Amino acid sequence: MADFSALCPLFNTGMYSEISFPDTISLISRSTTTKFASLPPFSRSVIVTHAYVSKNTTFAATATAVKLAICRAATWAATRTVFGTINLSATVATYPINKFLPFTIATAKTFSATQILHLKALKKEAGARGVKVIIRYKEK
Repeated sequence: MADFSALCPLFNTGMYSEISFPDTISLISRSTTTKFASLPPFSRSVIVTHAYVSKNTTFAATATAVKLAICRAATWAATRTVFGTINLSATVATYPINKFLPFTIATAKTFSATQILHLKALKKEAGARGVKVIIRYKEK
């Protein structure tokens, strides 16, 4: 049987989809007050339910913990609402490279068609390197 879900969003209602940030995100010299990556608007109402991050490279031994947050905002410059966080340790045994770990999300967050998802640092760590992020969402 053919799958027509790509042709009509109605078939995707309640189904989970995933989107990732297109490139490895560098954490070097990031400020805790600046958002440094975002996805384009979803162009429809969706509910973000999960987020995952993977260390792409080894962090320097001097990096104690990298704290990241995912946020929702109306525009690039608008005030952000943090709804998911994660602390990544430099310890390879606990946080291995290329293993996706879940963000802590208290409740799923609804995005309107024009709202933007941002990635932001909550703690600056000079020894941190690159990460990959995957966002799981479903149609509202």
